[in-house]
Amino acid sequence: MNINIGQLLDRRYRIVKVLGSGAFGQTYLAADTHRPGYPQCVVRQLRPTGEQPKNLHPIELIVKQKAESIEKLGKNNQIPQLLAFFEEEEEFYVVEEYIPGSGLDSELFPGQPLGEEKTVALLEEILEILIFVHSNEITHGNIKPENLIRHQVTGKLVLIDFKWLGADGEELLNGDRSIPEVGVGITQTYLPQEKTEEERGYAQDIHAVGAIGIQALVGLSIDDLSKLPLENNGTAGTIIWRHRVEVRAGLADVIDKMVSPDPLQRYKSAKEVMADLRRVKIRSQVPPPPPPVPQSSAQTTAGQTNGQTTGQTTGQLPAEWQQDGKKKAEPIANEASQPESGGKQQNWIGVPIARVGAAVALLLALILGWTFYSTYARKNHFQELLGSGQQRSGSGDNQGAIQEYNKAIELNPNNHEAYHKRGNAQFDLRNYKEAIEDYTAAIKLKPEYVNAYYNRGLANDEAGNYGAAVEDYSKVIEIEPTDRDAYYKRAVAYHNLGNYSAAIADYTEAIQRNIDDLATAYISRGLSHSADGNKQAAIADYTQAITLEPNNADAYYSRGRARFFLADYQGAMEDYTEAIQLTPENGAIYANRCGAYLNLGEYEKASADCTRAIELNPLDTAAYDNRCIAYMNIAEYAKAIADCTQAIQVNPKNTKAYVNRGLARAAAGDSPGAIEDYTEAIRLRPDDAVAFTNRGKVYADIGDYGEALVDYTQAIRLKPNYDLAHYHRGMIRVKLGDREGAIEDFRQGGKLCLDQGKTGCYNDAQYQIEQLQQYPSN
Repeated sequence: MNINIGQLLDRRYRIVKVLGSGAFGQTYLAADTHRPGYPQCVVRQLRPTGEQPKNLHPIELIVKQKAESIEKLGKNNQIPQLLAFFEEEEEFYVVEEYIPGSGLDSELFPGQPLGEEKTVALLEEILEILIFVHSNEITHGNIKPENLIRHQVTGKLVLIDFKWLGADGEELLNGDRSIPEVGVGITQTYLPQEKTEEERGYAQDIHAVGAIGIQALVGLSIDDLSKLPLENNGTAGTIIWRHRVEVRAGLADVIDKMVSPDPLQRYKSAKEVMADLRRVKIRSQVPPPPPPVPQSSAQTTAGQTNGQTTGQTTGQLPAEWQQDGKKKAEPIANEASQPESGGKQQNWIGVPIARVGAAVALLLALILGWTFYSTYARKNHFQELLGSGQQRSGSGDNQGAIQEYNKAIELNPNNHEAYHKRGNAQFDLRNYKEAIEDYTAAIKLKPEYVNAYYNRGLANDEAGNYGAAVEDYSKVIEIEPTDRDAYYKRAVAYHNLGNYSAAIADYTEAIQRNIDDLATAYISRGLSHSADGNKQAAIADYTQAITLEPNNADAYYSRGRARFFLADYQGAMEDYTEAIQLTPENGAIYANRCGAYLNLGEYEKASADCTRAIELNPLDTAAYDNRCIAYMNIAEYAKAIADCTQAIQVNPKNTKAYVNRGLARAAAGDSPGAIEDYTEAIRLRPDDAVAFTNRGKVYADIGDYGEALVDYTQAIRLKPNYDLAHYHRGMIRVKLGDREGAIEDFRQGGKLCLDQGKTGCYNDAQYQIEQLQQYPSN
């Protein structure tokens, strides 16, 4: 089955775009129309490449069995969750969680080796996923950099695109066609040289990870990786790569074993690889040796004088290992200071005592030395962990940074800096709850820690805790009253709370303090003015932003929206045009300019803009709505109905789309269809006066004046100043013979028209009154 963009599969999944293709079908990005917000998902097609198999049941069993296995893996946040499996028109489809982010291939650049430390960290991260997958007796079978997605929220790698069909399934799905052997292609670059999947087993995944390791260490493109020479060692070709980069032998040995051409020599499990990698890391991180142990250079003998021993140490503790830099082991007294008891007995007792004293001194020196060294080593290791965490975070490995900070906090749980840094790493991973906890711990240890308050404010902002964010920024301002960034961020939080006057005041403070990004500050204040109902003040701020940055598309776009609200459609169109020239791939701007063209009566231009908006974002309901109106105004009713229908399919609760489709159906002569649409719009939004008025007009057109009168009356109840409803009810009352009621409706409608400057409808109402007064009914 050929699938088109916009097509609905399983009456649920709206196809948005093609993500890729393979031997057994294409992979699509889709929107799940049965879930709130229409979240994106991935739909994978599994279809025969040859003649259609006569019996699909065996294939269905294989796919279902695989689906059940992968569904268990979905409990891990580094494996996409399997959402559904269905059959449609004798083809199978699986639906998976969509993982936002970029592939690992975007982190591996040809000619730029990743380095040993980062490569080992990368291999460990992939192997951790494999250990989980293999522990569930599943082989991925399709590992390559494109199938390892760096999640844009968590920062973790996610393993996607499992091989759904084994050899049996492929043979069934291929029909009579032969299954291609392993050969050229991206996937084959990462596969071992065994011919069948049974021969490869888990080793095919390990081989792929090893190949990625070579690619990262050497800095190779996929094409260059596939062209690495092989040597013949009697069994199969061993990849020759070590000469291209300096690498420790231990790490190179591990990778060679991962990609060994001999299945007997290759690793049997990801756990084995992980263990060897960690041993390689441990060897490269051996701590410095302890300080030299003091040794006695001479025996203490009887008859020494001056109260000194001759015992000297061959080494001395460095000053930083000595307590306070000055305390050392005390010298022991010699036998001359001992009480005399005469003759040989003195020598017989004195010598052992002297030796015992020396031993005690030596023991004390060892204890003190080790204590000082241990303290120094712990402090030094703590700083190393902080530095390593900072380095990992700077390179984008925030998960690795957190592990380093965890170790640092274990060594010193009272260090505010460690909590703050870990909070920053959690923030970068969008783990806002954990970040807030770490910033709070840092603040408890250092109550005036202004950076922790500021960053906790940022985390509260991202988590939607705007009230807490205001409190944090207020504390920053209390500690540092001149912090312009804190004023700006507090303004943003106030805006999100709907406190626009407070937001405007804080934006003004930030502007007066000459915040770095002044144009953005003016735009932000303009948005608060606009939300507060002061469109003119908003336009003034947007204009100031344009003066500061003439190429600021956001400023033109925002000013265009404010002008549109004030019915300055020409000015709005001009601003949207400027914004489009600066950002030509922004679909929302095209959709808004489409609306401006509609109000200017330039329907062809409106249609073209909405079409471009839909090309850029196939789920833009506003663009479908506006193009529907444009088509209606040029009497292209079928196209109008199709567009409004598309808007409804994207969002079944789109009241405006039902109303517009009702207008198009009515114009096309489909009165029952129009009434049906207006009725659905009223069901979704019972306070919609426009829907009641439009349905009343259709009832009037088909001669059902009673129902029309009911609808117009309800519209007036909902919106007493609705001039059009008064006018149309007046016309119905004329039909029903209610002359006085009709005159009253025309008078009220005409007055409302005049109040709004609508002279045309005012004149129409006056004409109807004159007709009724000139030709009264009998």
